[in-house]
Amino acid sequence: MDRKIVERLRLGDGTNKISRDLKVSKKRVIEVRKLASKRGYLSSDSALPAYPEVLFPEHKDGRAERSSKVNDELVTHKDLIENQLKEGWDPITIFEELPIKVTRSSFYRFLARHKLTSNNSLRVVPEIVTQPGESLQLDWGKLCTVTEDGNKKTVWMLAGVLGFSRYRMVRLVWSNDVESTIAAIKSMFDELGGVPAKVTTDNPKCFAIKAGKFETQFNPVMERFASHYGFVIECLPPREPQQKGKVERQIKYIRRLYQAHADWWTLEESQHYLNEKLIKANALKHGTTRLVPKVVFEDTEQSALNTLPSTPYEVEQYHCGRVRRDGHVRFRGKYYSVDSKFIGREVVIIGTSSQVSIFLEGKLLEVHNRVTDPHLSKSTKESHLKPWEQSLENSSVYRKRAQKIGPWVDEMIATILASGNGFVDFRKIWGILSLEKSYPAHYIDKACELACSLDRYGYYPVKELTEKLIDQDNYSDISEDNQKQAVAGSHKFVHPIAEYKKQLTLIQGGKVNE
Repeated sequence: MDRKIVERLRLGDGTNKISRDLKVSKKRVIEVRKLASKRGYLSSDSALPAYPEVLFPEHKDGRAERSSKVNDELVTHKDLIENQLKEGWDPITIFEELPIKVTRSSFYRFLARHKLTSNNSLRVVPEIVTQPGESLQLDWGKLCTVTEDGNKKTVWMLAGVLGFSRYRMVRLVWSNDVESTIAAIKSMFDELGGVPAKVTTDNPKCFAIKAGKFETQFNPVMERFASHYGFVIECLPPREPQQKGKVERQIKYIRRLYQAHADWWTLEESQHYLNEKLIKANALKHGTTRLVPKVVFEDTEQSALNTLPSTPYEVEQYHCGRVRRDGHVRFRGKYYSVDSKFIGREVVIIGTSSQVSIFLEGKLLEVHNRVTDPHLSKSTKESHLKPWEQSLENSSVYRKRAQKIGPWVDEMIATILASGNGFVDFRKIWGILSLEKSYPAHYIDKACELACSLDRYGYYPVKELTEKLIDQDNYSDISEDNQKQAVAGSHKFVHPIAEYKKQLTLIQGGKVNE
């Protein structure tokens, strides 16, 4: 304004005219006239300093140095206001929580006077430059909501942009879980014909279990997928998506491409529609680089990508859970055993279509075949059972005890174990081994030999044969006299046979005499 006033003064305009035309006070025009006269600016022979150099650097506007009672009160809380602004508080929230009462307009004037507005946190942001094949930037977004089979469903899209060439891709899915994300990224790698050095993304659960400003705890399944394909996962700090630099605007852009789509048919049809749109988009000049993404990708970036792995990757599933009191962990509705010493511990379970691996603090505990039979709910390893519950090998306590009784007893026990009938087998085994408490070992062994020859494997056949063998040997040892004595017995009401013959003779003789 001072320069405009001086220029009008040099043209010969009066104070009233300048005040009226420039909408300034006469007092200010007079003050500028005095300053210009001291410096010799009013003479047409002298030149004014080139714009934007200040005409009167020694002159200060006294209005900025003025203060008020409200300003003095707010200055005592300036540090508090600055900290709250740095933490992301809105100015209106800070005003409402002030410990003193001031008007809103006075509070906002205080912020402007001390340059405490939200613009105070802005800074010069350098350009994020990536090299060919360095980065694939990903972002999740919601495309639309559709009705399919009478149910409302959300169609999700995973947008991907190569950092160097700006080549764009998108994949439509019904869910943004780990399996769907991995399948979408695999499809993008197949389209590119290679693998970038890193994949940059935010912190969705499919990538990060726990996000952090300094370190991210990655999803184990995603880490294993990255290891298989040979790329690095880069999860940005929370609430800083601008560090990706090139993918954030793609979500709105893809939604705009989809606006012209007609009625919903299928997910595959919509995917095909967007693929056709992106083919055209990648063939147009990019608004920032002024280069064609498809040409830059084919000429420069595609050759810089790492090669695809020779072996296919099988999509895995992840679960974190606690070992139950029965020694099993739950995974996708089925239960898998671990050693009883891990009961109550937090473990990580990773499963494929055929196997389930259980980890504790990064150490592999067990690997089970995945239970796919709908009639089975548990996979329990014999080594996790108690000793009396385990199926036994040749060196087991059952076999050792049977071998002490006899070889045929061992053969009987081994045959029962091989039949694999679970708990019933162990009842039979314990019954056969407990016969040693009541019968001699050689009789039990002989009985087992006979039972094996008759294909009768069990406790009762062995017990009955043992008792018959013992009875047979006892009967053969009794003499004929002992047999008669045994027949006669020693009961007090039983008489010798001679007495009965004598009585019979007397009866017959009496009848003859008559």
